[in-house]
Amino acid sequence: MDVDEIDVLREAFGPDEVPSQAAQNQARAALRQRMSSKEQRVTSRPMFRRRQFVLTAGIAVAAAAAVVTGVAVVATRGEDRGPAPKAQPVPSTPAKGVLPYLRPASAAEYLENAAWTAERRPWQDPRPDQFMYIETLQLRNKPAYEREHPNDAIRPELSENRKVQEWWSVDGQTRASYENGRLVVAKVGQGEYWTRVEWSTITAMTSPEKVPDAVRGPGSLGVDLDAFIGQYVVPPNVQAAIFRHLAQSPGMTLNPDAVNIDGRPAVGLGRTLKGYLSQELLFDKETYQFIGERLVAIKDHVTHGDLVSRRGDVFRQAIYAKLIIVDKPGDTQ
Repeated sequence: MDVDEIDVLREAFGPDEVPSQAAQNQARAALRQRMSSKEQRVTSRPMFRRRQFVLTAGIAVAAAAAVVTGVAVVATRGEDRGPAPKAQPVPSTPAKGVLPYLRPASAAEYLENAAWTAERRPWQDPRPDQFMYIETLQLRNKPAYEREHPNDAIRPELSENRKVQEWWSVDGQTRASYENGRLVVAKVGQGEYWTRVEWSTITAMTSPEKVPDAVRGPGSLGVDLDAFIGQYVVPPNVQAAIFRHLAQSPGMTLNPDAVNIDGRPAVGLGRTLKGYLSQELLFDKETYQFIGERLVAIKDHVTHGDLVSRRGDVFRQAIYAKLIIVDKPGDTQ
């Protein structure tokens, strides 16, 4: 810019106002602070590592909203804001939208992440006349072999994936399933009898302390929690309470190398039965969503001198494709 242009600007805007003495003192103090910060920066800047993890569509919005309210580090081109803030201790109750454990290392930590994920699932309380639709993909031996050997481990050369669809009314009075390709609907007392946990019992389990080891209540014979969450479509807060209850239960183990039916990486959390079987709940390794269950041998087992099972034998494996509320039997959306 030449002298003539500077003169034009001066005539247009006039001379700059002289800053007050207070403003000069404040600027001088800020400059000294900046100089002091630069001297310390080489040795005192904390190291930060960014962990990337995948969120499902249902919780991505909540996480994104929470990030806005969290601590933000802003980099402005051409400016140095001084040393990064010191790392703060993780609160006992995680901030909304922030996973409790970014690197879970135990069954209890995985289950807390699973509870956190469950709580963010969309939900609308069902009517008594609506139905729980449960669709599973089960790894099983072929029917002919299964009829002859119902308790055998799954044999890879004789196994198949089967889609199993069930509908249970919320009031527990009606069930439906496909038999030989035909949708069959039955009502309790009409030639068939069953016992289901009443909805009021389910919705009362809102905290780990309110979840018993075996679900009991009106209309219940007692259901193992490990099986319960795959047999009922429960509200998000109830599912979260069950996970937290299991996290506090003794004997929960972590199997980080569990593999899902379709090859997706999964983690297994469960208990040891009879000393050689692991009854595991399966969770997606990235999103922490509950996706299924399996029963697998964790060591060779011999009974009466005969080898009954080998380490790695799978006796049951089911993936829950859908656990949703629908209006009537036959609905899948």
